[in-house]
Amino acid sequence: MDLNFNKMFANNTVKVVGGDLTQSEWKYESGILWGAFDQISMDELKSIQMHTEDSIKKLPEMAAWGLAGSLIFGPAGLLAGVVLGGNRKQVFAMCELKDGRKFAATMDQKIYQELLALTITHK
Repeated sequence: MDLNFNKMFANNTVKVVGGDLTQSEWKYESGILWGAFDQISMDELKSIQMHTEDSIKKLPEMAAWGLAGSLIFGPAGLLAGVVLGGNRKQVFAMCELKDGRKFAATMDQKIYQELLALTITHK
């Protein structure tokens, strides 16, 4: 059995909390933001600005990483998995699209960094 832990615990959710897009959880994958009835290519992203960054503990991920750690390394792995597995950096950012729409969203720090890079390369 091939376990890809990075894919299993990848946080590709972008939670739109206000603005011109539907307020809901969107999925970010391969440069596209997928909503329930809409999709937006991030080539259309004009700007993104971080407002806050928080470290968040996610209990289901902590438990899963703890279980994986205990299976591989025993009791010490359980503790290490719980401590390290649930840490995520969440970013609250203001985004503007090239068509003038704006929205506020929370997202994983890695998604924010990728979107920020896109705004630099697609000017």
